[in-house]
Amino acid sequence: METGPVIVTFPAVPDYLRLARIATADAASRAGLDVEEIDDVRIAVSELCSLVSVGGGATVTLVFRVSEGSLIVDGESPTGDAAISPNELSAAIVAAVTDEYTLVTEAGVTRFHATKRARVQRR
Repeated sequence: METGPVIVTFPAVPDYLRLARIATADAASRAGLDVEEIDDVRIAVSELCSLVSVGGGATVTLVFRVSEGSLIVDGESPTGDAAISPNELSAAIVAAVTDEYTLVTEAGVTRFHATKRARVQRR
């Protein structure tokens, strides 16, 4: 069940991270991920959104791409001159709960890409 992208934009402040977690859990469920996989990707997106939520009137935009057994989440936020990088714990958490992820800052915008695939393909 491949669908077009779903886009969610919210203020880049910690108060709105719940919205990111809820949207991620819904998209992961639609992708057919199991409860543990949904929780994993929810944790990853929350952690990544937390890193790029530097405030100052900025927004975070998430783009969810759902296909059967796979969820891809792309996120971005203007972060100005700050070079955003995860601390060792954040990097370990995100790496442990995603199949792959990237986090880059270019031209004042920090972008991340995270992929989570189902361990078992369901029919």
